[in-house]
Amino acid sequence: MSKQTTSEENIRCIAFMVVAMAGFAVEDAVIKKLSYTMPISQVLILIGIGGLLMFGMTALKTRVRLVTDEMVKPWFIIRTMSELASAICFVIAIVYASLSISSAILQATPLAVSLAAALFLKQHVSLGRWLLIGIGFVGVLCVIQPGLDGFKPAALSAVLGVMFLALRDSITRSISVSIHAVSVSFWAFFALFSAGIFTMPFFGKFGVITSGDIGLLAISALAGSGAYFCIVMATRGGDVAVVAPFRYTRLLFALGLAVAFFDEQINPMMIVGSSLIIGSGIIMFVSGGTVRQ
Repeated sequence: MSKQTTSEENIRCIAFMVVAMAGFAVEDAVIKKLSYTMPISQVLILIGIGGLLMFGMTALKTRVRLVTDEMVKPWFIIRTMSELASAICFVIAIVYASLSISSAILQATPLAVSLAAALFLKQHVSLGRWLLIGIGFVGVLCVIQPGLDGFKPAALSAVLGVMFLALRDSITRSISVSIHAVSVSFWAFFALFSAGIFTMPFFGKFGVITSGDIGLLAISALAGSGAYFCIVMATRGGDVAVVAPFRYTRLLFALGLAVAFFDEQINPMMIVGSSLIIGSGIIMFVSGGTVRQ
């Protein structure tokens, strides 16, 4: 492959990655907006149903099996439960803390995955990599601002969500390639649906679905499915060290939406914390997941 072709491939994958992150940010914003008129459980159920229908029809059209022997194994069940738990945690954080804070904390997921790999998978971690993990989590503290006026207890739910996502992503690395991505996505939306069912007793009665809500749900479905397609395309080519850091553009889109539509305030501590999280994550990506001592 020529250098020009490699460069063109990187640009194409970067474009897909940026569009994917914009889609996920829009999906998060829609969830927060819907929470003004309906309980969290209802939002999760409706989005879950939308995803199940979309990926179910895709599986039917492409003849992808949604249930295989691999899916009844404990690790796949644990992955699905981690997806369920992370969904509950992040929706709570988005609704009761803020979109900007939750999105900033979410960027620490790659660092949490590295930490989980070191603690539970016994992977070797260099001193430099430990330093990056530490800097990233100092950034998380700056975003949460415990003990200060800007502290919102619900933000801790986002931290818990990151832990569940780290567990999910660690398990995903060991998923058999025989399990199609459509199947994994179908069960991820099943986890969202289940999360809504599980939380029904805690968040009150369902609200009336208006035409405006239907429009927002349609936007969420299009943004979410489009984002999924784009991130698959982004990870199928290009240089990982070049493309992966553009995952952090999700925070930029989320901050823009938070300020424009929810009148959220971005304070200096959040900017510092986000910079530490993103900076340490980018260095880890560029260095191939390890940092030389």
